[in-house]
Amino acid sequence: MPLTKLEFRPGIIRETTEYSNSGGWYDGDKVRFRQGFPEKIGGWLRVVQQALEGVCRYLHQWSTVESDRYVGLGTSSHLYILWSENFYDITPVRATVAAPANPFTTGIAGSTTITLNVPSNDARIGDFLNITGATAFDAFTAAQLNTQFVITAVNGAQLSITMPVPVNATNATGGGSAVQVSFLIQSGADDAAVGEGWGVPPWGGSAPGAGMSSGWGQPFDPMQLNPVDPTVNQLRLWDLDNFGDDLVANIRGGAVYYWHQALGLGARAVPLNQTIVVNGVTFTPKDVPIVASQIIVSPNDRHLIAFGCNDVGQTAPNLMLVRWSDAEDAYTWTPLRTNSAGGQPLSGASFIICAMRTTANILIWTDLGMWTMTYIGMPYVFGFQPIAEGLSIIGPNACINTGSIVLWMDRGIFYAYTGQVQELPCAVKDYVFNDFNFLQGYKVYAGHNHSFSEVFWFYPSANSLENDRYVIYNYGEQTWSIGQLERTSWLDMGRAYYPIATDRANGFLYYHNYGDDADGQPLPAWIESADIDANGGDHYLFMSRLIPDVVFRGTAAEQDQSVGITILTRSGPGKPKQTAANVTVNSHTGLQTVRLRDRQISFRISSDGPGVGWRLGTMRTDLQPDGQK
Repeated sequence: MPLTKLEFRPGIIRETTEYSNSGGWYDGDKVRFRQGFPEKIGGWLRVVQQALEGVCRYLHQWSTVESDRYVGLGTSSHLYILWSENFYDITPVRATVAAPANPFTTGIAGSTTITLNVPSNDARIGDFLNITGATAFDAFTAAQLNTQFVITAVNGAQLSITMPVPVNATNATGGGSAVQVSFLIQSGADDAAVGEGWGVPPWGGSAPGAGMSSGWGQPFDPMQLNPVDPTVNQLRLWDLDNFGDDLVANIRGGAVYYWHQALGLGARAVPLNQTIVVNGVTFTPKDVPIVASQIIVSPNDRHLIAFGCNDVGQTAPNLMLVRWSDAEDAYTWTPLRTNSAGGQPLSGASFIICAMRTTANILIWTDLGMWTMTYIGMPYVFGFQPIAEGLSIIGPNACINTGSIVLWMDRGIFYAYTGQVQELPCAVKDYVFNDFNFLQGYKVYAGHNHSFSEVFWFYPSANSLENDRYVIYNYGEQTWSIGQLERTSWLDMGRAYYPIATDRANGFLYYHNYGDDADGQPLPAWIESADIDANGGDHYLFMSRLIPDVVFRGTAAEQDQSVGITILTRSGPGKPKQTAANVTVNSHTGLQTVRLRDRQISFRISSDGPGVGWRLGTMRTDLQPDGQK
């Protein structure tokens, strides 16, 4: 029997049945496509051993004029800067209170819980505080007391915190008379709350996988921190951008904060509407927004732009309003004839979801359409143009600018923008959106991996609260692949030679495409083809020989790298697959003798060893029809 090539169409296709996808790939995990062939994706390694507090939902990188490279990280409870492989906590402080004398009281001996007496604290469970000025008492050293704690219980002025060592004496008091307590801004939620808003499709109906319903009478934007009632603790999202050397940070639906690089990494971000003196220079806010949905620094003229913010003289936000500061001045927002500050409300929708810089303009997504914002100079400064109606975006971080094309995920559709909007054909669309937790849709995070011409979308499956899956689009080759991986944010290479990303389970920041393993552990990967048959299944298929074609590229020694090729058979439609043969392939494997016969045959290529990296080529086999039944 002559050998023939097994040639599969590139990309995973799930829009059809497995049978109708004969000659293609149907499922996989941790596999991408390059030049039409599947290969295992790269691994990841921790950047910093320290875990982040809270769930990171945004990453932003920039460099200063002194060539210091920073990464800003916004989590559900903290704001950090990564510099030189260390995290620096720059989370804003909302209040600093002098505690009464000896404010600590121990609980039961052997417990690790103590209480801290701070009158008028306005604290909540899950908030963080920093303590200074405390002296040693009971089993606790001054260093153990003068640090950061998370509040585990609130009973009026009594706040419970957890110590690293157990209590010695029951009901002991101490701490001295100079204890200062600095409360960080109140923590946000790690997850979207049930029943908040009309962004969960279908309006007024049941959200797939969420087990809840949403109504027209709920707050406009389902995932924002309610700016009117700060006790409503909704999903915490940040937007970060740099204004020159400095960092501007905005809690979605909340305040705008500013970190002055000149004050050093020991300084915290402060509200933009707060006067501050930096190296003898006084920065005085003039009508700055006190609440916004997002901030961006314009690309060429350096205006700080706020979206969905309050207007001049107002406190409540206009969720369709765009305002900008004077050029080169993030603190001056009063529109005057002598400056370029200004604003423009958009129309035709209810709220702005997000905005993104491109080389030519800024794209703005609302709940019902899309706009462009373009710098046109004085007197109007910016011009606005609607470019699409009847579409939206599933979340503020679901879009990516690859440089030549803008891609984003909407509620059930993928789109591309290259000067005009067009729907992006997707070979896995039903697979993604039929198993999707739309309530947590604002967690979707798009990441660019330009080394491989890929865009990732990390998203939550129907039964998950967190982004536990991904879909990859290779825009260079127009192929799709899918898999399972928990990532809450992503940043393409720039600060380092590798993209970086965060997870929720461990709270770590990882280098990606780094080696072949998952932070020191083996990284399993696999891909499975659709079924092949002969003459529409009228004949059996017979196979006796297989010549693998695999290139190994991993970090392990050549003799330690291998993949398994499993040949699966099925006796007919609806019948379960059976394992007919297993072949272990290494770099020296040649022709393999197998013997199998059935109506439908498929192939699964997999690996689970440490340091294994592989790329599949074109296998050869003597597969041929073998009689009727």
